[in-house]
Amino acid sequence: MSPVEIRRKNFIQPDQFPYKIPTGNVYDSGNYEAVLDKALEMADYDGWRVRQAEALKQGRYIGIGLVSCQERSVFSATEFWFWNHEPGFALTSSPESVNVRIDPTGKAFVSLYAPFWGNSPETMATQIVAEQLTMDPSDIEIIYADTDQGLMGTGPGGSRYTVMIAGAIGGATLELRQKMFKIAGHLMEANESDLELQDGRVSVRGTDRGMSIPEIAMQAYYFRLNLPDGINSGLDARYTYDHPYTTQPSADRTDLGVFYPIMGHMCHIPIIEVDIETGRIEYLKYVAVHDCGTVVNPMTLAGHVRGGTAQGIGSTMYEQFYYDEQGQLVTANFGDYLIPTLREVPPNIEVGHVETKSPFTEFGIKGGGEGGRMGVPPALAAAIEDALRPFGVKVDGLPITPMKIRELIRAAS
Repeated sequence: MSPVEIRRKNFIQPDQFPYKIPTGNVYDSGNYEAVLDKALEMADYDGWRVRQAEALKQGRYIGIGLVSCQERSVFSATEFWFWNHEPGFALTSSPESVNVRIDPTGKAFVSLYAPFWGNSPETMATQIVAEQLTMDPSDIEIIYADTDQGLMGTGPGGSRYTVMIAGAIGGATLELRQKMFKIAGHLMEANESDLELQDGRVSVRGTDRGMSIPEIAMQAYYFRLNLPDGINSGLDARYTYDHPYTTQPSADRTDLGVFYPIMGHMCHIPIIEVDIETGRIEYLKYVAVHDCGTVVNPMTLAGHVRGGTAQGIGSTMYEQFYYDEQGQLVTANFGDYLIPTLREVPPNIEVGHVETKSPFTEFGIKGGGEGGRMGVPPALAAAIEDALRPFGVKVDGLPITPMKIRELIRAAS
């Protein structure tokens, strides 16, 4: 069976989601065929099969790899059931928090309670606040709380941060909208159900009557006696968002519970040419299509995928611990332990997106921080094996360095 056919035969179908696996975890959503179809189209898979056959007649060895796999994201603390042996201390929370404050001039300040790890939280948080409050992004500032203060925050890791911080921001901005509607409705003598928020302005539907966010904020901070009964001064909200869908494992551990249900999906297709004299590979094309649910920012997500792909190439082709006969590690620094540079990665990793929303998360977002590195090792190993099929080469371990490729060719020959 072809790599395409065997996948089509085994995919979980869209109408089977949410899909419970035998050990208990749940896959929330997906359209695996759509991801595969998009990757095949972007890669011109059939066209490259024709060119591959033509190249072989010229003594050139082109290989096409294809892999599809899941990226679990948004871990729950229930995953760590093996730590929870003490009665009454079975951890079940892994929350994320934000504080969104609008000052008297209408500027928004968003406090995040987890560190920056290169995952562009400022960009993502700014986008979501701007969309929810219909504000100009230039009027939003992101702040990081230090370790001396703050709300609960589990932090990045497990491809969770965008999903979790989006949930926290969604909750905080909803509270702000509700308070602004109460203040504006009271001052304009309008029913809250008749109000709408557009372009940074709370207006009465079908009329030109309205108040801008700065006007509402000024009233909230400096004119308390104008506010409706029960509304305190100020305009800020603190919100803690916990895991959107999780369950405990069973007592006998036959069912490990729902602990990593927000399931992304990917298809990677590398097309390479192997130099059989040197073992060196050249990338002719590299396509990576990912389903991370609703895409917040295509550029930063593509950065995740491309960076992960580069890391995957490192673990597939170069990175390895070597020890001498005395057990001394001889690859203890980056002069000896090889990692890929720009010369060792594809000049253009073509990234595509398919969006199947999660039914459990705010806005339908899924995690995407680790997907690139997962798809590369099997896809690239398959491409090398495909290129060297005339020699009968089988790749049975990683890393498959240029030297290892030469050894496999010699052994097969």
